[in-house]
Amino acid sequence: MNKIKSFSNQSGVALVIVLLFLLIVTVISVTAAMNSSLSIKMTTSLQTAYHSFQSAEAGIHAVLGLTETANDPFDRIINSNPLSVYSAESHPLNKIKGGKDSISTEIKPLSIMASCPRTYTERGGTSTNMFRCDYYRIKSQHNLKGKARSRVEMGLVKTVITPQNN
Repeated sequence: MNKIKSFSNQSGVALVIVLLFLLIVTVISVTAAMNSSLSIKMTTSLQTAYHSFQSAEAGIHAVLGLTETANDPFDRIINSNPLSVYSAESHPLNKIKGGKDSISTEIKPLSIMASCPRTYTERGGTSTNMFRCDYYRIKSQHNLKGKARSRVEMGLVKTVITPQNN
């Protein structure tokens, strides 16, 4: 009978302590799970933005790859799609996320036959009237709908030899 009497005198303090400990562990676990989920979303977003930037940069390099070819895009006209010279099978941007249609490129001449930025002595003694420069702006934009959008702009200076009248 003594054993039964000792159990009935307990007030349940151990149960309350265990329940409080369980509540604290649950709150810590839920907070950690939410932080992990947010970190994964942020990492995915940064990775998508990085890929988008690289894709826009690839558009610039694809345009620069046409320099000094039969389809040289730096011919003093505004070209809203300089990469249209590539066939669908040989397009350099086919493997880009979103495909070649997710990238738009444009070349705009800014100044034609302007003076070059180098001085006479920097040119190594050549005639200053013999060289002129064409200035261009190349824009490339990558757009994945609902994900990321990046734009890269680059300036280009093309030195042109001008004919001399003797």
